[in-house]
Amino acid sequence: MLEWVLLAVVGVATLLYWYLTRNNNYWKSKGVYSAPGALPGVGHLWDAFRLKKSARLVHCEIYHQTKGHPAVGIYSFREPMLLLRDPALVQKVLISDFSSFHDNSISVDEKTEPYLSKNPFLLKGQKWKVMRQLLAPALTPARIKAMFPLIQSVCEDFNNYMDKHLNEDVNVQKVAGLFTSDVVAKCAFGLDGHAFTDPNAEFYNQGQKLWSGSFYNPLTMLLFTYFPIFNKLFKKSLFNKEVVDFFISIIRQTKDYRERNPDKAPDDYIQFLINLHNKKEGFTFEDIIGQSSTFYTDGYETSSITSSFALYELTVNPDLQDAVREEVQGMDAFTFENINSLPILDRVLQETLRKYSVLSFSKKCTNDFILQAGGKSFPVREGEIVIIPVYGLHHDPDIYPDPEKFDPDRFLPENVKQRHPATHLGFGGGPRICIGNRFATCQIKILIANILANFRLVRCGKTVDQMRLSPQHTVPVAEKGVWAQFQRL
Repeated sequence: MLEWVLLAVVGVATLLYWYLTRNNNYWKSKGVYSAPGALPGVGHLWDAFRLKKSARLVHCEIYHQTKGHPAVGIYSFREPMLLLRDPALVQKVLISDFSSFHDNSISVDEKTEPYLSKNPFLLKGQKWKVMRQLLAPALTPARIKAMFPLIQSVCEDFNNYMDKHLNEDVNVQKVAGLFTSDVVAKCAFGLDGHAFTDPNAEFYNQGQKLWSGSFYNPLTMLLFTYFPIFNKLFKKSLFNKEVVDFFISIIRQTKDYRERNPDKAPDDYIQFLINLHNKKEGFTFEDIIGQSSTFYTDGYETSSITSSFALYELTVNPDLQDAVREEVQGMDAFTFENINSLPILDRVLQETLRKYSVLSFSKKCTNDFILQAGGKSFPVREGEIVIIPVYGLHHDPDIYPDPEKFDPDRFLPENVKQRHPATHLGFGGGPRICIGNRFATCQIKILIANILANFRLVRCGKTVDQMRLSPQHTVPVAEKGVWAQFQRL
């Protein structure tokens, strides 16, 4: 009897091992170099599975360990994926061969996520194309220019708030978040957010809870990225239901009020969505909610992250801070055109997007395709995923010497010309470049310019000499926070 039990155990173990490793020779069979270190069942994501490192960081490490290969095969759990190293291949996937890689790989269940699934980043195929065409007119330079006075009014609230906290240790990411939250409240929802004047400001506090912490939860993001079936099986939304109900309520109230009082409806983002709903068949009320929440998460969260790291670098690089301030003070007026005509400020933003990359993305192949580079072929089947290691590209010393150094001069025109265009992907690239990149750029530049025109950023006791990012998080998170003191000029 014992022999039969042992035989059964061995049989099950053998079958399990076969199941967990049966794909591990996939890339070798295709003649593609496979990164070493794949383990049964978890592939190259053992450290991500143990929540020691984000998948983004794992991909970055593989990128650096496989120098000389245009692309390498990896395994994300049991699934074979192709990680691109050659910028020329990245450009092919994002632009020239976009028709074969037009979908981002991440997906959610539409029934579980009726609003998150409307996010253009998650939409697939024709749905994405239609939504992109509908939304593009909402974020043109002309419309963003029209929002400029709204953003300026938030600057006044910011300055009044900081005047009460001069020479104190300030959590820079928090105050940047207060700013971007109020900007989104005004520009997207037509509301006064009161984040700087009311510690219980509902719009800001509810927005803080929108993702229920999932945006910063390594386990949640791992499951969301690699096991979308969990989203469907457990009916667990990434969005906090209380907050979703809050946003639905204010959107419905705003819509009803403006339809009763059309002469009082400002030409803001939510009005653009309401007009689409009224004029475009198929653009539902759920679409209004989905696109409004997308504007909030993108306009608030990612912009506050980028702003805070830019302000940190200006704090620890006072000569650079003075150079940007001199440029800002040289403007004859604080206008949309002038803010977007400051070359040093722009280089600071581009270098921040490089060093502290917020985006990380991968593409799903939509029809069998063969990528070619360096005399080698990389066959990709329909449904397989191609990874673009943005953080790896941005921190490649062969592309950006001394990559941990903050050096905006990397983005002087003569230096940019020497690099492949696909080596800087702060907002993505190609037809699926972040649709809100102009708005994000505008509000970040306005915040920085306003601060430097009125305050001096100086180190405080909590300001770190060297910024260290949490290895577990998908987005850049400072291990010890971002801190500085504000002094009035």
